[in-house]
Amino acid sequence: MPSAHDRVGIALDLLTRGVSPFFERELQMVFHDTWQHVARSSLRTERTPQAIDAPPIHWDAHAMLSVMWDQWNAVFRARLSLTERSLVGELREFRNKWAHQTPFTDDDAYRVCDSVYRLLVAVHADPKTVAEVESLKWDLLREMLGRKLNEEIAQSRVSRRRMLDVTLYSICALSMCAASAMMFGQRNFSGVLIFSTFVMFTFAYLITQRLSRAVPVFGVHECLKCRKVIYTEVCPYCDPAVRPSSAVLKSGSSVRLPEIPAETLVAAR
Repeated sequence: MPSAHDRVGIALDLLTRGVSPFFERELQMVFHDTWQHVARSSLRTERTPQAIDAPPIHWDAHAMLSVMWDQWNAVFRARLSLTERSLVGELREFRNKWAHQTPFTDDDAYRVCDSVYRLLVAVHADPKTVAEVESLKWDLLREMLGRKLNEEIAQSRVSRRRMLDVTLYSICALSMCAASAMMFGQRNFSGVLIFSTFVMFTFAYLITQRLSRAVPVFGVHECLKCRKVIYTEVCPYCDPAVRPSSAVLKSGSSVRLPEIPAETLVAAR
């Protein structure tokens, strides 16, 4: 299962593939044979003057989005609206975060996929590329909805279990109080009152603890951050500090102790 960061990278690659024909065609219509020279001057890393016959630029998402933003009024304004300009600016920010290994949430990944899809539709990109982005977007949406549904089902099960426990606690408390009153009520009323008060406070504490306990995570499940399969509530990959030190011993593998030189043993004796 790809992570949110991986999905953003896939969406940016599809953006490069889908926008490239429109990007080159529009620049050639305005600048003709010098379009690569003009585009090169819009890149921050290549501000120095270059010869017109310089080697071709490797067009990726960063280069194309930067040129589209810089040459908007001269080239792309006539074909696209301000909505697409905002998409270009937004995708530039996401691409920079992706290049710097910034963690992404599923919401961020879905926003990137949706923005890429809208921009590809606006430039009339290849239908196959548009379909791939749409499929990527819907796969992510289905996964998010499935996870949300599973969380709601787990919450519903825990709520029913809590109500059952509260009902049983209440029945037990009332039964114990009623039994003590029937057996010792006439002979020792003060003792029955003290016992009933103790029972009610004890079960009230148990009910409070049961209702305030967080929803547990049982069995094998997927970490929401790193997408790895884990067996505990806290992911040992995202938080290595919680990994038990005896993990090697539990796995059944032998532990080889470091060899101590004989000289050290003699000196210690």
